[in-house]
Amino acid sequence: MTHNILHHMTASIQERAPSRRIVELPMRLFHTFMAISFVGAYITAESERFRLLHVSLGYTLFGLVVFRLLWGMWGSRQSRLSVAWRKLDAIKELKADFQNFPESIMRWNAQTLRKWATLVLTMAAFSTLLVSIFISLSGYAVYNEIAGDWMAEIHELFGNFLLMAVLLHIAVIVLLVVAKKSQGLRPMWSGRRPGAGPDVAKGNHVWMAALLSLAVASFLFFQLT
Repeated sequence: MTHNILHHMTASIQERAPSRRIVELPMRLFHTFMAISFVGAYITAESERFRLLHVSLGYTLFGLVVFRLLWGMWGSRQSRLSVAWRKLDAIKELKADFQNFPESIMRWNAQTLRKWATLVLTMAAFSTLLVSIFISLSGYAVYNEIAGDWMAEIHELFGNFLLMAVLLHIAVIVLLVVAKKSQGLRPMWSGRRPGAGPDVAKGNHVWMAALLSLAVASFLFFQLT
């Protein structure tokens, strides 16, 4: 009986554990839809049977990029592209880490690792947006036979480049998890991070998340039926 009481008390404390919202719902759905669209399009790239699905997912990918650009300009403050762009300023700070190379490597610490990880993740994110646009435009040209076989090769090249960017993104996250400097993908799923303090994402913007979900579902429904 005592064990049960302690168990319930522990569960109650865990339920009341403070947490902070760091990612609002539209951004979490954006990343989820982006991953599903790219993986689905990549898997069906060589299939004639699922060609319409491949093309539809490619268009969805392009639409998601457009949403991210618009939300990055007029959306919530923490999701602004300008905020992400300022993270690239870490390049200037990291230049000092290469002074007196290779002796400087011995002075690297957890803060240096976090700076490098932030820089790589930011560059991978911007590369993903840019390459997704090229993939969609080249895919549209191939599907409508606007160009020759060379466009199909470029389309495949962009697809492989985006795959490498995604794998690099995942590799850095795994490295941070192993180094215990990150909780992995958990904050992206829940939107929250354990710990006391103010929310980074002040609002969850459920209305925008609902509009984004409705737009993606509606487009795929009418495209595939």
